[in-house]
Amino acid sequence: MAKADITIHQQQLARVMPSGSISVREDVLFSNPKGDERSSIRKRNTKALEKLRPALERLLQPGEAVLYIARGRTPLTVLEQLTSGWWTYILASAALVFTNQRILFFPVKTDGGWKESVRSALWGDIADVKSNGFVTRNLAFTYRNGQKETYLRFRAGDAKKIALIAQALIPTSAGEMSVTHGAIQLCPDCRKPLTAGVYSCTSCGLVFKNEKSMILRSIFLPAGGYFYTGHPMIALLPALVEVIFLIGVLGIIVGGTRDPQAAASLPGTIIVLFLFWGLETAITILHCRRYIREYIPLRRASASTSKALANGGSPGIYAGE
Repeated sequence: MAKADITIHQQQLARVMPSGSISVREDVLFSNPKGDERSSIRKRNTKALEKLRPALERLLQPGEAVLYIARGRTPLTVLEQLTSGWWTYILASAALVFTNQRILFFPVKTDGGWKESVRSALWGDIADVKSNGFVTRNLAFTYRNGQKETYLRFRAGDAKKIALIAQALIPTSAGEMSVTHGAIQLCPDCRKPLTAGVYSCTSCGLVFKNEKSMILRSIFLPAGGYFYTGHPMIALLPALVEVIFLIGVLGIIVGGTRDPQAAASLPGTIIVLFLFWGLETAITILHCRRYIREYIPLRRASASTSKALANGGSPGIYAGE
């Protein structure tokens, strides 16, 4: 793998410096795409580093240094974008951490704090990184296995910086690929790969919230999917709408039993109302499914196990290391 002091800016000497238990490349982390250090970038990325420190202290390997950190949005499908509200873009916040070995993809809170979810892609698994857009930039990642995904809404300066880092790291790491040749979801406790669609870690036993429970709650509880995925403030409005809907349906049924003329149109009215309810529920499931697939921890095997794992009590990220 590429060494921590790999050249990124030709005019800058590599400066690998400790930041607590984390190593950072100050000449890259705090500079613009031209390699010139800026106080505004230092302030922003120092704050981002501190927010992600609990995650990075668990995840970083020996010889691995943080090169750069950039904020964006996780990929959204066309359907998700068409049915999204303002909250979708807020809840899709992501921080990408670029090291000399890989890229770490973190879903984050609005303040940049870690959500205990992480994906990882070795530089050897990345075939290409392209930037597009005008006011804000999107980053399209193409993996060796042919998969593509686009992270959204980066600062223009960050996109240029990332392209420069990718230009240096991809050729150097071309022969160092994982078994999947793409990005993998990691357990936040033991750092081992998770299996898509399996909501428990086979290595340490950590259990995650699952799609079946989310769907059942979305159907039978007002805004139950949002409450289950840990977004109570977002759930309030949909919950209110669904409660009003249920009261309205009951009112129509009661009114239909008392008024023979209204009873004739009762089935059609109820069908229309339930079609709207079904559409609203389907949208809830669509958006909550994406949160579930970020792997939200549900419970841990034991406090002592979690503490040991958090302190690095397990071997590396990939099986067999």
